[in-house]
Amino acid sequence: PPIVEKYLPGAWHRSDKDGRPVYILRLGHLDIKGMLRAVGEDALLRYALYICEQGIQKTNATSQISSWTLLIDLEGLNLRHLWAPARIAMRRFTEVMEQNYPETLGVVLIVQAPRLFPLAWTLVKSFINENTRRKCLVYGGNDYLEDDGIHSYIHREDIPDFLGGPCPCNIECNGLVPRDEYTRSTEDVLEKEAGLQSLYKNCTLKKGEIHEVQVEADVDGVITWDFDCVLGELQFTVSHRTFTQPQCNSSLAGLVEMAGITYSTTPSPTDHYTDTMVENSTVCNHLEGDSVQGSYYVSRPGFYVLSWGNSTPSSNPSSKSTFLYSIEMIEPKDYAGSMSSLTSSFSNLSSAGSSWNTSSVASWNSMVSR
Repeated sequence: PPIVEKYLPGAWHRSDKDGRPVYILRLGHLDIKGMLRAVGEDALLRYALYICEQGIQKTNATSQISSWTLLIDLEGLNLRHLWAPARIAMRRFTEVMEQNYPETLGVVLIVQAPRLFPLAWTLVKSFINENTRRKCLVYGGNDYLEDDGIHSYIHREDIPDFLGGPCPCNIECNGLVPRDEYTRSTEDVLEKEAGLQSLYKNCTLKKGEIHEVQVEADVDGVITWDFDCVLGELQFTVSHRTFTQPQCNSSLAGLVEMAGITYSTTPSPTDHYTDTMVENSTVCNHLEGDSVQGSYYVSRPGFYVLSWGNSTPSSNPSSKSTFLYSIEMIEPKDYAGSMSSLTSSFSNLSSAGSSWNTSSVASWNSMVSR
C-alpha cells in the first residue's frame, strides 16, 4: 500500500563483509500504531513477507551466500512502539517469517539502543525463538562506532551517513501517519485479537467519577500503562499510597488490583491513607485521538494508584468519558534476567548488559501520542 511505502522507513543498502545484502529498518522512526490503524496488520505482514522475498532473490543472485543481514536503528524508540497491539502484530510477523523463511536471516545488528531497550526486550523476547536471538547483536548508544562495533560486519565505506558513515542512505523518515489516513479505531484493532480483548479493560465514567487501579510494587520494578481515550476527556495521575491503618491494605488492595474501582466522587484519603503524586497529571481528549503509553520506575516499595477522572467540560453534550486501558507490572528480575540472557548469548556483544541498569530505567516516563 502507498501508506506503507511512504511511512515505513526501510530500504536495502549494499552488502556486509560476507557479501550478504543488508536491509536497514529505522524502527525508532516507524509509527507502528499509525500503520496498524491506517492499513491493518495483514497489510503490514504482506509487506514484511515481500521484503523477505526480496532478500531471497538477492541471495539467489549469487551461489556464495544464502542469507541476508538486518540492521535495525532504534534511534527515537519510545513507549509508543510498545503499544500492546503492535507487540501482538510483531509476534505474528516473527512467527510467520521464522516458519516460512528459516535460516534466511544471517545476522541482526541492533544499533543506537536507548535506555528503554531493556523494557522493550523484556516485552518482545518471549516470541523470538532462541535461534533468532543468537543472531542479534545489540549496541547501546554510540557503541556501534567502537572498534568491535558494526565495522566488524560492514565495510566502513558502506556505513550509512545517518550512523556517521560516508555512504548516502536515502531512507525517508516521514514521521507519524496522518490521522485522516486512519481506517480503524483502537477498538477495531483490539477486536481482531482475542488476547488483546482480555488484556484491555473498558471503563465509562460519569461526570465527577474517578476510576482507580492499585498496584503493589517492589523496588526496581516497573509499572507500565497504556490507554486510549474513546469518549470525552480524562485526567490521569499516578500516586504512591501510604496507609495509616495496616488492616486496610489487604482488603482494598485485593479489590482494586483485580478489576479497579470507580468512585462517584473523589474519596477522602484522610481516614485510611494518603496519596502522593509521583507522575505529573496528564489530560487526554478523544477528539485529538489521544493515546497514552507510560511507565514508572519504582524507587520506593508499596502501593501505587493509577487513576482516571472524568474531566469532560460541562458544555459538552455528552458528560461521559470512556477509555480502554491496560496495566502491566514488570519485576526487576524479569528485565534484568532478560538482559543477562541476551548478554550471555554473544561473545562480542556491546555493553547491553552493563550500561543499561536499574538506575537508567528511571528516565522512562509517560507520553501522549496523537
